[in-house]
Amino acid sequence: MAIVLAPFLALALAAAKPAPSPKPTPHAPAGAPSPSPTSMPSIAPTPAPRAGLPVVVTGVVRDAQSKEPIGGALIQQEGSVTSVFTQPDGHFRLLMDRTGGGAITVSAVGYENVSTAVGAGKDLDLKLKSVSGFLPNAPLAPLTPVGMSAAETAPLNSGLVFAYSLRNVNAAAPGSNGSASTITGWSNNDFRLGARVRWKPWLVEVEGSHYEVPADVAGLRKEDNPAFKPSTWQAGARLGAIWSVTSDLEGALLGAYRWSNTVPNNSRIPYTGSDLDFEQTRHALGGVALAAWRPGRGRWHLEGSAGYYPLVYAIADSPGTPIAGSSLLEARAILGYEIMPGLRLGLGGGLERWSGTGQDQSVRVTLGVHYTPGGVPKGNE
Repeated sequence: MAIVLAPFLALALAAAKPAPSPKPTPHAPAGAPSPSPTSMPSIAPTPAPRAGLPVVVTGVVRDAQSKEPIGGALIQQEGSVTSVFTQPDGHFRLLMDRTGGGAITVSAVGYENVSTAVGAGKDLDLKLKSVSGFLPNAPLAPLTPVGMSAAETAPLNSGLVFAYSLRNVNAAAPGSNGSASTITGWSNNDFRLGARVRWKPWLVEVEGSHYEVPADVAGLRKEDNPAFKPSTWQAGARLGAIWSVTSDLEGALLGAYRWSNTVPNNSRIPYTGSDLDFEQTRHALGGVALAAWRPGRGRWHLEGSAGYYPLVYAIADSPGTPIAGSSLLEARAILGYEIMPGLRLGLGGGLERWSGTGQDQSVRVTLGVHYTPGGVPKGNE
C-alpha cells in the first residue's frame, strides 16, 4: 500500500514547494536613451498618372530664321528621363512618361534651349534661335591648301596651261586620178599654250598650238619618201557659263571658235597629187560641254570636255580645193595632281576630227602643266 502511494506523495510535495523569485532586471543609468524597436524601410507610394497628359507627343524642330529642319535635337520630358532625338528632317515622336512633367525641353548644338507645355491631340512646331556667333548645321568648307582661296582651288579655276603632246595624224584627200591620197605620221614640236579666266558665272578660255608631221606618203618606198613636213598652227577661244553641281564638281557650257592652218612645206611640189599638197585653212563655230571634278577640293583633279562645230568655213591655196570642211568633232580628258599650291601636273589625251570631203584626224597623248599665278583674277565662288 505504501509502495502504491509513494509516487502520489512525491508529486504533492513538488507542487507545494515555492517557486523561485525572478531575478531583478538591471536598470539603465539615468539619462541613457531607451532602446527603440528595429525600424523597417518605408515604401513610397507610386505617383498617380497626370490627368490629361498625352501618351505620345509628335512635332518638328526648325531653325527660327531659316525655317530649315534641325536633325539631332534632343527632346526631353521634364521631371523624367524620357527623351528622343529628332530625325534628319526635324521630326520626332516622344512616348511620354505618364508620371512625369507636362512639359518638354528642346536642345541642340548651337541653339538656345526651349521649354514648352504639351497638350493632347496636336503636333508641335518648335523653332530654335541660334546662339550668336555660332553657325549650326553649316556645310563643311572644302579643304583649301594653305595660301590659296576657295576660287583658286575650284574645279574650273583660273590658270595658265603649257602642254606637250605625242600626236598621230591621219589626213586624206581625193587624188587627181580619182583615188584617195593619205598621209600619216607622228608629230614633233607639238606644243600648246592656253589660259583660263574664271569670273563666276563666266568662264573664258583661249589657246594656241603648233605641230609638224614628217609624213609618210602612201605608195612611196622609204628611200623615195620626200622631205614632206606639213606644219599646222591652231588657235581657239571659248566663252560660257559655269554652274556648280556640288562644291567639288562643276560644269560649263561654252560657245567656241576654232582656227586651223596647215602649210605643206613642199615648195609647191605635188608630192601626193591631191589637195594635201596645198595650204588648207579652216574656221569653225560650235559649242563645248565641260566638266571638272576635284574630290574634296584636294590635290587630284579630273577634267573632260566634248565639242561639236557644225559650222565650218574652209579655204585652200589655189589651185587646190578645201578638204574636211564640213564639221569638227573634238574630245579631251586630263587627270591632274597638284604638286604644290597653284601648280598642277596632268596627263591626258584628245581626239580631233575634221570631216567632209576627205578628212583630217589626229589622236594625241598630252603631258601638261596648269599654273595659277597670283596675278590672275580668281573670280568668286
